[in-house]
Amino acid sequence: MAFVFYCAVSSFVVAFLLLPMLIKVLTKQHLLDIGGRRKIHKGFIPSMGGIAIFIGFLFSIGVWVPLSDLAYYRYFCAAMVLIVFTGLRDDFLPISPRVKLMMQLLAATMVVWGEGSMGIRITSLCGFLGIYELPLAASYALSILVVVAITNAFNLIDGLDGLAGLIGLVAFTFLADWFLMVRDGQSHTWTMGLLLVALIGGIVAFLCYNWHPASIFMGDTGSLLLGFALSISIIKFLQISSNPAFVSDYTFRAPLSMSMAFVVVPLFDTGRIFLLRLSQGRSPFLPDKLHTHHLLLRVGLSHSQVSLVMGTLHLLLMGLIFVFSQKMSDNFLIPSLVIICVGMHFLLDYAVNVILYRRRSKVKKDGVTAVAE
Repeated sequence: MAFVFYCAVSSFVVAFLLLPMLIKVLTKQHLLDIGGRRKIHKGFIPSMGGIAIFIGFLFSIGVWVPLSDLAYYRYFCAAMVLIVFTGLRDDFLPISPRVKLMMQLLAATMVVWGEGSMGIRITSLCGFLGIYELPLAASYALSILVVVAITNAFNLIDGLDGLAGLIGLVAFTFLADWFLMVRDGQSHTWTMGLLLVALIGGIVAFLCYNWHPASIFMGDTGSLLLGFALSISIIKFLQISSNPAFVSDYTFRAPLSMSMAFVVVPLFDTGRIFLLRLSQGRSPFLPDKLHTHHLLLRVGLSHSQVSLVMGTLHLLLMGLIFVFSQKMSDNFLIPSLVIICVGMHFLLDYAVNVILYRRRSKVKKDGVTAVAE
């Protein structure tokens, strides 16, 4: 465990020391995120904090992960570099959504088809709706689709100080712990665990500067990196867990549900705003202020409170699925998770409307009283 601790600490120290210098350089070069319009923050805040997370990650795995073990994930690491440069390019000079999507598809294909990494892909639906082993073509297509969906869902959740970092920290911590405990040498789970531990160290360092009021944002450089790494680690988790030959004390009866739980809040938020935009006759890709964190801010919660509420919700839902996935099947848990998300949507909208109505009524009443006096 000391080895794992050193891996996390080295990544944290490098990122923590690099971030103040990065803030200074970005500010001096006027590479800033301008507040206003649909942005929540005010003023000028440097972005591209994901650079520090990635450099801390590279330093840590370069020191603590043996090259022979790292070679197994060479396609994954190469794809992460591609994703980081895509995000960096978009932070410097925005690129079209089509180009960004093409780069994500290329990165996903590299990992799914990668021979050296044995192809990290979804091979089975674990009996959900009676489907077990997937045909090869369906396995490739579904895996690439899941990578792109999770990457973009995580990118969309990055709209508030500390939120994306906290959501990522919760998910990566559980996944890293699982990979390290399983110790399946054939599947190289220990190496995957160390890769995620290195990311965790960088995320913790970043949160020290990103917590409200933020001194820097992660930008697409960071959100795409974390979303992509999360999607690949989830697919790897599902690939191992769904293998009938895999026997461990850390298996799940409902691995598909557990995989969904790792990204339940980003997927809930993305699905919610897409459906709302479509119901209003607008493009689902048109930006607005309908995200969950926007609504929570409107009812009076602070940036830190919203991040903590959503991070805690993510942790609770993961814990709930973790408990029941050891006893119940995906055929029960996945519909249950969908029902919970639909219920959260209606509850959120109802609570927001009630609070805003009471606030307007109070303002109107106070105004009438003031006029009467």
